[in-house]
Amino acid sequence: MKIGFFSDVHANLEALTAVLENARSEKVDKLFFLGDAVGYGPNPNECVELICANASACLMGNHDYAALGMLDTSSFNRYAKEAIDFTQAVLTKQNRNCLMEFEREYLFEDFHMVHSTPTKPNQWDYIITLDDAEQNFPTLKRRIGLIGHSHFPAIVCKANGSFPVLVRSDSIKIEKDQQFIINIGSVGQPRDNNPDSCYMLYDSPSNMARLKRVKYDIKITQDKMRKAGLSEYLINRLEKGR
Repeated sequence: MKIGFFSDVHANLEALTAVLENARSEKVDKLFFLGDAVGYGPNPNECVELICANASACLMGNHDYAALGMLDTSSFNRYAKEAIDFTQAVLTKQNRNCLMEFEREYLFEDFHMVHSTPTKPNQWDYIITLDDAEQNFPTLKRRIGLIGHSHFPAIVCKANGSFPVLVRSDSIKIEKDQQFIINIGSVGQPRDNNPDSCYMLYDSPSNMARLKRVKYDIKITQDKMRKAGLSEYLINRLEKGR
């Protein structure tokens, strides 16, 4: 079985479409979504509909919570708040209801999926450092923890009770005597200085996990954002990937 995992679409329809097309070309059997369908981008309704139509299970992200009025946005920067205001104004009742059905965490085979951290899946902490990862490994309910949220793709491995290490590669064989926390990156708002969309592929016969980059037409998304009145800061950062 080949499985695709994607996260942090942030209402970027062009990026989402490109990733779904790539997943089809990779002959993916199942897709899982790890949260933040909306926020920042111009096409929240279309993205929610596509995600719900294609993913076997969907998780709730903090921007999804905020768009539903379930999260205090005082910790958001002003650009994120403006995007949430836009999202709330255009999101249809049907798509609000779809978002409400998203899970907080999900278990499938060897995977424990959350948007933020396995320790506190209903809160919005980050796993950025190896110390952060070390604190979260004991709370994994499966050998492989998959996260999004920070928009920084990364593979962290822990073997034989040792301190975790960062894997300096975009792919790795998932060995049975190891644990992993993998940030699968962002489809619609990459922040690692690479503007290409990112998602993860897992091939069960070979036990290989791979972070896959996919190009999309950023200019189309930027033009839509301008027409929607979204911030130039958000528009410009797409092409920079940060």
